[in-house]
Amino acid sequence: MKKTSILFTVSLSLLLIFAVSMGFYLSNALTHAEEKTYGELAEKLIQDLNSEEHLIENIGITNAIYIADNARIAKALIENNRAIAIKELQVIFNNFKKSTKIKNLKVHIHTADLKSFVRSWKLDKFGDDLSGFRKTIVKVKETRQPVFDFEVGRMGLTLRSIVPVIQGDDYLGSLEFIQNFDNVAKQFAKKSNDHLLLMNDSLIFIATDLKDAPSVDHYKLGSKQYDDDFLKAAQSLDLDKLQQKRFIFTDQYLYTYKTIKDVNDNNVGMHLMGMSGQQVQAAVDEAKSSTLTMIIVTVSSLLLLLLLMFFFFKSRC
Repeated sequence: MKKTSILFTVSLSLLLIFAVSMGFYLSNALTHAEEKTYGELAEKLIQDLNSEEHLIENIGITNAIYIADNARIAKALIENNRAIAIKELQVIFNNFKKSTKIKNLKVHIHTADLKSFVRSWKLDKFGDDLSGFRKTIVKVKETRQPVFDFEVGRMGLTLRSIVPVIQGDDYLGSLEFIQNFDNVAKQFAKKSNDHLLLMNDSLIFIATDLKDAPSVDHYKLGSKQYDDDFLKAAQSLDLDKLQQKRFIFTDQYLYTYKTIKDVNDNNVGMHLMGMSGQQVQAAVDEAKSSTLTMIIVTVSSLLLLLLLMFFFFKSRC
């Protein structure tokens, strides 16, 4: 009987210690459920952005390689005959229009000495030296490898897929497939989320086309497709604070971001992403409900175990 009493006391003590520990853990989980949900939703927005970037990269590099592998493009560079390249690009563009959804193609061909050879959208502008400010093109020549990156130009942040044009061991030049980022905003909108492409306003001396673009803190808006309400809300946001905290929730939106760096690892802008307050609150309520259910189940299980122990030891006495 004495041994049973001691065993009961020890078991009860261990159970109480476990119950208290679980109580603290679950109480803490409930308290932090909101912040944890914010972090998970912010991470989901970044994952969505990464997926879109990966898709754009695949499209850009694949199409650039396809065009660069064209024998007549190589022939045009070898013979320094722009007419051959212009005519062949027109054929390629017509084929794209017939078989893909890509309609407004922009292709820029560069010579081996880093000069503009053909701009498909501005045929009368060529021969200018690109080596001083087009670091992506310089890198392609140095490495003879494709480059996919944002670069600041007159129009702001532009996404460029650049591949070398090589015949045998000879470097003939490079070919650039230029893409805009507006489709990302459309894909975000399908999920009732928002995206803004922002460029550091210190680069406005390069991106002269953005001089009159809306400002968002110390950035210039580079997006052509965006939600007006999200832009207005973003303009009252402290983006330095956002970068320190990783995400911010203001009831109206949950904000997060991803830094944009150029080929030389310089910070040139950011992707600003947002999720509506209604979506966020629904996710928080669900997380709290799940945590509360876990607490109820745990407490009920402990009480049941306590009762079973009580009746078991009582029957032994």
